[in-house]
Amino acid sequence: MRTSVVVFAVVLFLSAICLGQLRSSLCDLTNRRLEDCPSLNSAQETSHSGLHLLSSKEGPAEASEADAPDAAGSYSHASSTLIASQPNANSGFHWRRALLESFTFLTIEQGYVVHSDFFWVTVENGVPFNHYWRDYTRSLSTWVHSGWNDGDPNWYGYVGHPIQGALTGFIQIQNDPQGEKLEFSRTKAYWWSRLKAGLWNAAYSTQWNLGPLSEVTGEKYGTKVRGPWNYDGSWPCHRHCVTGVGQIDIVMTPLGGTGWLIGEDFLDRFIVRRVERATPNRFLIDTVRCALNPIRGGADMLHGEPPWYRASRDTREVGIPLEGKTAFSPSEVQTIQVPHRGGVFLGYSHMSGDPLSGGAASESGWNFSAEKKLLRYFGAVADFSGQSGSTAQRGFLFGLRGGASIRRVRPFAQVLFGAAQLRQSSYHPSKLTTSFAEALGVGIDSPVTHLLSWRVEADSLMTSFDGHLRQDLRLSTGPVLNF
Repeated sequence: MRTSVVVFAVVLFLSAICLGQLRSSLCDLTNRRLEDCPSLNSAQETSHSGLHLLSSKEGPAEASEADAPDAAGSYSHASSTLIASQPNANSGFHWRRALLESFTFLTIEQGYVVHSDFFWVTVENGVPFNHYWRDYTRSLSTWVHSGWNDGDPNWYGYVGHPIQGALTGFIQIQNDPQGEKLEFSRTKAYWWSRLKAGLWNAAYSTQWNLGPLSEVTGEKYGTKVRGPWNYDGSWPCHRHCVTGVGQIDIVMTPLGGTGWLIGEDFLDRFIVRRVERATPNRFLIDTVRCALNPIRGGADMLHGEPPWYRASRDTREVGIPLEGKTAFSPSEVQTIQVPHRGGVFLGYSHMSGDPLSGGAASESGWNFSAEKKLLRYFGAVADFSGQSGSTAQRGFLFGLRGGASIRRVRPFAQVLFGAAQLRQSSYHPSKLTTSFAEALGVGIDSPVTHLLSWRVEADSLMTSFDGHLRQDLRLSTGPVLNF
């Protein structure tokens, strides 16, 4: 569907954010001051006993003799240090992590779907998934008889969905110890690994198009309330009707996505490696890696790595050392890599709406949210707010927040789903109505002290009260207590 078009833009945007990070971001995970960070202090590096330390100059594939590890397993190159995870050939596929990363990606995609087609999501009594089973079975029947075309522009199906497929394929690869370090080659191991990635991609694609949390269940494609339309989007349909569903996506996503993935592998093996051999410039190497493998970069961030990371020749970044440990299994690395921290925000909130959409004229109040990190760059969020003016509105939202620290300043984006209540005092007695609500937002946390930051946040809040679609702009600011 057309929603996959934004996937490429989101990946590039997030990659650009992470590209600006310093290695000092590893210190942020341990709540240390910059000057006290062991990864930036060579004197402390040598006294950090009981740990295997590696240079973060992962750089060129063929390390020089100066960068070779000594008998203790550490590199003599004095730069930022990372804990090396020990390879484990017998380690199995990381199902839990792969499913979590896939669900995170699904949440991001569904956030855009709901926001762009909010009218159809809430078309029946303002409730999503209303008459779920009836609509779902009708959508499946429509899909069977829909033919190849779903009505979207060709480049949506032939470019957008393969991008989606490539990213989900990389999710499978980076959670498979037998395939994550393989590079493009004619070996049986490589092609078997990429076949498994294609199967994972196909399963995700099937769920996205026809599954229980798919576009057809959210946007009601192929249902009675959303009948066929003309190619130009007009109703009623006269001939050559389209329904929003078709075989193109379920075929092109796994096939085109696997082809895109192999293409990035090819570029990484024959172009990126050549650049790595030609220059020691770390910034240039990372830039080329991100530019030629942008979709792998997006999957890297879901995996808790910077977008330039390569499992085949880089050490895994673990920002929270465990005292007394000298080596870590892959499963331990996955656990250590997730920063067990979050934050609590309480601030002033002001909401104003678009008069054309029936939004609030001007309402002020409060906004409270709590975040718990699930992945290195992503966390679960609970958001509650209350504003009052000519009307009173309350929000109860839950969702996902993604962000990366840049010089200790953290920009973020979030997608939230839930409910909103509106009390209108013009009625006697006052009338209370409830609506499904969805918010897309951005913000930035600026450090004040070690545990305190100041947040500025803007959210586009979508609601539908009594059949009237509203889109409000909610601005919030206040302190954040980090833990």
